[in-house]
Amino acid sequence: MDSATPGDHSSSDWPDQQRHGGGWRTPVPAPQGDLADRGWGERDPADQQERELPEARQDEGESAVDAGIAPGDSGSDVVPSREAADAEDDPAIQHMRGVLRAAVAELRQEALFNFGEMNAVKLTAILGQLLEHSELPRRYLDTVRAVFAPPDGYEEASKTLENPGAVLVLLREPGAGRTFTAHALLADLQLRTGAKVGPLSFGTSGRFPLHRLPREENAGYLLELPSDEDTFEVSADFGASLFEVQRNLLNRSSRLIVLTTPEQWQRVGGDAPAGVVPPLKRPDGRAIAEAWLKAEAPQDLDVSRWLADQRIAKLLEGQSPSDVLETVGHILKAERFKSLADVSDSDPDGFHAKVLSVVQARTAWRTQLLEWHSKKGRTSFQRNFLLVASLLRNASVAHVYAQTAALCRLFGQPVSLQGQEEPGVVEMVSEIDADLDPTNDTIEFARPGWDDAVLSYFWIDRPPARKTFLSWMAEAPTTKTTDFLETFTPEERLVLANRVGAFAVRWATHHRKPDPLEQIISAWQKDRNLWSAATDLISAAALHPTMGRFTHELLLRWSKASSTPELQKLTVEVCAGEFGRRNTAKALLRLGYAAGSTESEVQKAVGAAVRTIWSDPSARKSLFASITKWCAPNSDRMASGRRSFAALATLASQGYEPKDRVPSLLLRDKEEGGFQPSYEDLSICWGALLLSTEADEEAPTEAVNLWMDAANGNPSLQHLIFGVLRGAVSTEDPALGRRLRHRLRDLLYAWQPSPAPSVDADRVRLRHELVDLLDHDRSRSVAKYHPRASHRSDEA
Repeated sequence: MDSATPGDHSSSDWPDQQRHGGGWRTPVPAPQGDLADRGWGERDPADQQERELPEARQDEGESAVDAGIAPGDSGSDVVPSREAADAEDDPAIQHMRGVLRAAVAELRQEALFNFGEMNAVKLTAILGQLLEHSELPRRYLDTVRAVFAPPDGYEEASKTLENPGAVLVLLREPGAGRTFTAHALLADLQLRTGAKVGPLSFGTSGRFPLHRLPREENAGYLLELPSDEDTFEVSADFGASLFEVQRNLLNRSSRLIVLTTPEQWQRVGGDAPAGVVPPLKRPDGRAIAEAWLKAEAPQDLDVSRWLADQRIAKLLEGQSPSDVLETVGHILKAERFKSLADVSDSDPDGFHAKVLSVVQARTAWRTQLLEWHSKKGRTSFQRNFLLVASLLRNASVAHVYAQTAALCRLFGQPVSLQGQEEPGVVEMVSEIDADLDPTNDTIEFARPGWDDAVLSYFWIDRPPARKTFLSWMAEAPTTKTTDFLETFTPEERLVLANRVGAFAVRWATHHRKPDPLEQIISAWQKDRNLWSAATDLISAAALHPTMGRFTHELLLRWSKASSTPELQKLTVEVCAGEFGRRNTAKALLRLGYAAGSTESEVQKAVGAAVRTIWSDPSARKSLFASITKWCAPNSDRMASGRRSFAALATLASQGYEPKDRVPSLLLRDKEEGGFQPSYEDLSICWGALLLSTEADEEAPTEAVNLWMDAANGNPSLQHLIFGVLRGAVSTEDPALGRRLRHRLRDLLYAWQPSPAPSVDADRVRLRHELVDLLDHDRSRSVAKYHPRASHRSDEA
């Protein structure tokens, strides 16, 4: 999934920072689903502990790959040298291989957006890391090199990328391994040249602005072209613009990889430089499976035997990387559960049975599930217990038992768990052919893919029960207590929510139906932690290569859903995160629709999203144009316009002197081609802000205080601030003008009353000066006041 890796993205001081002179500020596209990605930062306590172990320490600059784990090698092969043989028993080497296997396992699960095998701590940490951004970390790049299976043409593309100024365009559909291939190219570039590698976001306009290229020396960048929509598309001359991109990169000894689809490139790639599209072949399924199995599987797993089996070879042939990873997961689980190995004379070690289980998993166990459900004497309680256990993986059996009773009640078949009337936990676990972990009291299915197959079977088999099931599924994580001694802790509820949410995302994307997602968003809106989980899951889905496009469509639909404000609010909050940073134009479109909501919660969310998007200099022109449109007289989005402008008008940055606080809107943008709001637009927005209701009294007060403090502390800004405020109260409607002037005068007096204790004479003088100007403008009979249309750099 195109997610993000950890990095500091604090925005507290971004208005004064150089935007592209150093550091990485755009989100990292992760190869998850395209194979996978996660961040390898300092946040995971388990990883931190591993790094602190003495045997895990390495010399500076030496990674796990450098220390003896070659790409595609997890240590399962025998190294024919005494030194290497000794290394096999070295605890440090064994530890590093264990760390790599764990990293690869997490990478695979994230690729499939399926977190069923992760514990609570790991799952919570990963969902947080998926939505961060920074430079691609060394540890992640090591993991990519360990599992990447290069297709034909890869080596030539890799060598081409080493040339300063190189641009490569990878033409593949999302989900076909394009992001993972790009990350492998960047990983090799970093290894060979020491280049700093990471992503770029496209920006808000149809044309990629050259000033978005950082000024880094010896760097490698990844740029994914946004998919075309009805209201946004990449400019048709993008290909021709790559000549200038190449020249800029050459001057900085840097390189660029562009991701796009064949269909989009056919439209935008005309007149592109020759040779930018490398002749990469389709990834080979067998090679992908071999690389991942060798990296993740224990040393006693015979990878070559599995891949030589014709049934497995047929499963892998022509499959997408995601489908291959599903098969890899099934193989690993089949090996892990020895109970699958039905030993017989014809199958002495049970290998045939394990292969058969993988084949059946890829066909969703349909025959076996039909036999189980139609068995004579099968009860609804048993069927529901199997269904609940399949969804609530790794939840304690007590919670599964209680939730089964809740589902039975919703289906109109109540059961009593008191006493010993109904079958108990041990009997129920046996009936569903599962195992009970005595240590954690959790249910485990030995058959690979069995739990997902159960859910799929239910959905096909019971159409009338779907809505009831979705309603129960959405409400399950909101349960705070049970009738058992075990407590349902907030942490357990959050893990349950993430598992339910991940299933809902996968199901909705596969069936292209939003029902389960809309159910959980509505059910979780009143719980702060569950709401945050829903926002994170939808954000992660929006960045996923295979799920992203459908999620973008949902966000557009939800932004217009005025009858369901919770969907609008979630859309706004997603737009304020990594989705908005990477797809700013799309985020602004969706914010524009959501801004029409009259719901206060949606309006507040829109205001908060504005500051986040403003942190991207390339987004400011489009953002402020939208806000100005919302603030215009007679706009049906005036309330959201006021809140949005207030979010920017009250945003302070360091001024020209260390002690000064200056409105960010008034600072000259340091970026080449940077945006500066005009006098007229600022006055329009200030006029809307002065019309705030009593409920919004705090925002205009804070804004006036900040701007007048800036005028008092920075004489060079005084003319600019006075001009904007005078323009805000100059209207064609005399009654409206009087109302605006009275409101502004009241706010000015509140800023510096007089007489009052500790009166500052300079502040009083400044207030009188502005009020006199307002009176002068009102008394003029020739024409209304027109702000002087000059470039702000002349004033500030």
